Amino acid sequence: MKKFLVLLISLFIVAPASAHTSLVSSLPDSGAVLNEVPAEVRLKFNESLLLVDDKNPNRIEVVNGVGQVISGMTVVEGPEIYTALDLSFEPSGEYLVKYRVVSADGHPVEGEYQFTVASPEVISAPVEAGGDERGIVRIIWVLLALSGVGILALLRLGK
Repeated sequence: MKKFLVLLISLFIVAPASAHTSLVSSLPDSGAVLNEVPAEVRLKFNESLLLVDDKNPNRIEVVNGVGQVISGMTVVEGPEIYTALDLSFEPSGEYLVKYRVVSADGHPVEGEYQFTVASPEVISAPVEAGGDERGIVRIIWVLLALSGVGILALLRLGK
């Protein structure tokens, strides 16, 4: 019984020491299909990330479908890391998010995932050529004709 208790206690003591930082959540989610490119990518880990003085060993890189890196500077706030995205390009397609973070105990953790931005659907209703415009044009022609008839009538009365 004593051996069992010692073994059980040693497992509880050793287990936390061998755990590494792991990704808890991401925005956008892995595999997400979005209607537009998000303004930023945000990752949350199960523990605070390492910062060394003014240096940030953590990074997120977001690459669009044509291979352009569209992510900016990486910011760390405790267990969260995020980067703003450049939105000045064709938005639809697949995006690859690659990250490398360093846990508080100094262990680096790398990973990647994808999300997709769907092409916007263009919905167009059939348009009748000149529907309202033809009515306005007819009214103008009728007014011009009546004006012409009125001017002729005034000229005849004046003789």
